[in-house]
Amino acid sequence: MAFYLVTGGAGFIGSHIVEKLVRRKEKVRILDNFSTGKRENIAPFLEKIELIEGDIRDSGTVTKAVKGVDYILHQAALPSVPRSIKDPVTTNEVNVLGTLNILMAAKELGVKKVVYASSSSVYGETPQLPKMEDMQPSPLSPYALSKL
Repeated sequence: MAFYLVTGGAGFIGSHIVEKLVRRKEKVRILDNFSTGKRENIAPFLEKIELIEGDIRDSGTVTKAVKGVDYILHQAALPSVPRSIKDPVTTNEVNVLGTLNILMAAKELGVKKVVYASSSSVYGETPQLPKMEDMQPSPLSPYALSKL
C-alpha cells in the first residue's frame, strides 16, 4: 500500500482524488488550509484519512505533511484569475513559493514522485480544443503564469 499526500485535498478536484485513493485502500494524508476547500468534500471519508490543516506557504507544516509519504499529488493553489489580478502577490506566494516548499520537502524527504496540477489557463485564449500539453504557453493572468 502506497502512502499519498494530496495537497488541496478538500477542494473539488483534490477531494475526488482522495475519494478514489480511499476506495483503492491506499493510505492518504491531506494538507489543506480550507481557504477554498470544503470540509463537507472530505466528510464521507474523514475517518479513513489523515488531515493536516495548514498552509503550503509554511515550510514547517509542509515538512510535517510530506514526512513518510511515497507520492504527492499537488492540487493546492489559489485558483482564481480575477483574484490573481487583484492580488498577484498572494497568488505568487501560494502557487509558486508554496509549490517550491512542496518540491524542496519532497527532495529532502525522498518522495518517489510529485504530480503537479497545472491549468488550461496557461495556454491563453486559444480556440484549439482539446488543449494539448505540447502547445505553446500563453498565460494571460498572474494565475496562469503561476501555474506554468
